[in-house]
Amino acid sequence: MSALFAAALLVLPAAVNAGPAENKVTASRVILEKMGQGRFDIQPELYGPGFVAHGFGRDYTLAEDEASGRQLRAAFPDLKVSVDRIIAEGDLVSLHWSAVGTNTAKVPGFPGEGKKLAVDGMSFFRFADGKIVEEIGLDDGVAEAARQRV
Repeated sequence: MSALFAAALLVLPAAVNAGPAENKVTASRVILEKMGQGRFDIQPELYGPGFVAHGFGRDYTLAEDEASGRQLRAAFPDLKVSVDRIIAEGDLVSLHWSAVGTNTAKVPGFPGEGKKLAVDGMSFFRFADGKIVEEIGLDDGVAEAARQRV
């Protein structure tokens, strides 16, 4: 990741009528700051009213999405995430990410037995007025790991 892009992640707030470039920065913050650093305090900067997340066969409110993220961070306290590819067009951003961590804490769905898990995923974000209002998440391992108890 370029130093300029990394700096932009820290200083660019979501702006009303943001374009694809600004939306890419905001979407990246979900992965790098919220999930990568556990910074759930930045959610008001990222998400708009009526946000809904779709995944695992159901819809989630922002509060449910946050609870799920906190649970994942608790299960994998050493979680490292990266943005591997990102594309934006209009009000949509598609982001390919990867994550690796060690399941050291027992939470529902994860036994805390010290096993390492590496996951690739895609997140698709829809924006309105510079904020995320919809997310579709797909990954190759979190659900399977939960079924197999990591």
